[in-house]
Amino acid sequence: MLKSKLLTAAAAATAVVALSAPALASDWVDELRVGVYDHNTDLFATRHETSNPDINAEVLFKTPDFLEWAWAPRPIIGANINTGNGTSIAYAGLAWDYDFTKALFVEGTFGGAIHNGETEHETSTKLNLGCRAMFHESASLGYRFDEHSSLMLTIDHMSNASLCDANPGLTDVGVRYGFKF
Repeated sequence: MLKSKLLTAAAAATAVVALSAPALASDWVDELRVGVYDHNTDLFATRHETSNPDINAEVLFKTPDFLEWAWAPRPIIGANINTGNGTSIAYAGLAWDYDFTKALFVEGTFGGAIHNGETEHETSTKLNLGCRAMFHESASLGYRFDEHSSLMLTIDHMSNASLCDANPGLTDVGVRYGFKF
């Protein structure tokens, strides 16, 4: 029950920030993203969770001055909400971008996540992920259509880096749309 409440609170916080983003955009929010992921994709290994897709929502904040020394990453908060009975996650971290051209870019993120999946045993729809708190990272290849709109192919991964007995990890692959203010 607590894990469901924590995930719901994190998703609600993401939604509140996203909905109030136009008012905050000039001060804090840099970009909003939404997408759809192949949950626990079977591109790399056998799928062990539901095949219902995840809906991704993410808020990227402007780089604070104190992070300029670290190649100016943008703080992020987000959620991958499974549309079936699979594991959903809420995450926070930092995102680093590299532009190949004015339009083509790559991005990497690193941070932490919490999830509503199993930590003791595997079920028919959820993996035993071992720990409630996990590491979260993603990589995207993106294309900017103009100064506001972009489309990204993304691989999103969460695991506990073998800090718990079970560590199957959870990997999603999908596409996202970004709107930069």
